[in-house]
Amino acid sequence: MKRLTIIDRYLAREFFGPFMFSVGGFLIIGLMDFIFALVDLFINANVPLSVVARLLVYKIPEILVLFLPMSTLFSTMLLLVRMAKDSEITIVRTSGISLFRIIIPLMALGLGTGLFSLAVNEYVAPWTNQVSDRLIQYAVRKQPPPKIASNVFFKERGNRFLYIETIDMETGDMQNLLMFEKKNSAFPTVLTAQRAQWDQNEWHLFNGFIQEFNPSGDVKYVSQFDTTTIHVKRDLGAFYNNHKTPRQMDSSELKERIDVMDSSGVNTAALEIEYYLKQSLPMACFIFGLMGITFCVVFVKTSKDWWGVIWAIVTVVLLVGLYFFLMAVCKAIGKQGIIDPFLCAWFPNIVYFFPCIGILLYDGYTR
Repeated sequence: MKRLTIIDRYLAREFFGPFMFSVGGFLIIGLMDFIFALVDLFINANVPLSVVARLLVYKIPEILVLFLPMSTLFSTMLLLVRMAKDSEITIVRTSGISLFRIIIPLMALGLGTGLFSLAVNEYVAPWTNQVSDRLIQYAVRKQPPPKIASNVFFKERGNRFLYIETIDMETGDMQNLLMFEKKNSAFPTVLTAQRAQWDQNEWHLFNGFIQEFNPSGDVKYVSQFDTTTIHVKRDLGAFYNNHKTPRQMDSSELKERIDVMDSSGVNTAALEIEYYLKQSLPMACFIFGLMGITFCVVFVKTSKDWWGVIWAIVTVVLLVGLYFFLMAVCKAIGKQGIIDPFLCAWFPNIVYFFPCIGILLYDGYTR
């Protein structure tokens, strides 16, 4: 057990060195275009240096999540190639330790980086994206705070449609409300009100009329009211014309947005894909690490097998490109409602996981 623990510590130590180096390198590459834009803002738009520095720092978590899978792949392959070059894998195996005992800690490291990426993507990146976007809007573009949407027309649960001319979010006060509600007759019931007040799930309407129609379309009933109450399953925050984007929300906020829009009859396929990508993209760290293990084991047999190293690198680079191509295709198809959003987000991971596991099992038992 002591010898096995030493191996685990050794693999972890040899993994984290290249991992931190590659994270830093990929961050610089990912931030390069953004840095050019910030330099232009500093020189030509007179944006303060403190704002530029803050924008750069706030961009790091989002870039980090995108490049952590590549860093995991790079570190895993570099570690295994170096161990093969120094004959360490051969020495370890001749001492009675199986190939799987070397692979399992590396898979655990890939899973650990995936969980770290998931935490950053869930708890850090949404906040930094929201703050940086506000900073760009107010300090860089000099735009005023977003106004609340006016002339909103939306569908509620069932057959109810609501129109609101203006909303005051601070007071919950709404002006000039119109509601169509389709019941059993051919024509809907029409409700109008000069003013309405929001109170949780209840809207209190003031100074309005209710009209009902007979099957021929003639008005059969008109009722005037000073005040009445209707139940609406939607928060007033849904009327903002500048909603948080999916990249500014964590999973719970995005799921709440999906539920609200779905209950209102809005197609939420695109948002559902973004919701599941918040979990599947960080787990690409584990998939990329597994891919690096697989092709190093398959192609790099001895310390002098340089052609095997070349073939492993070329194959992995092509497969990384194919991975992101599959992700783009799945997102496009999923937005059309052809494939389930969950499958769209996880399909590239599934496609790569099972072949890699199968190759490792086959190679491990046939050596």
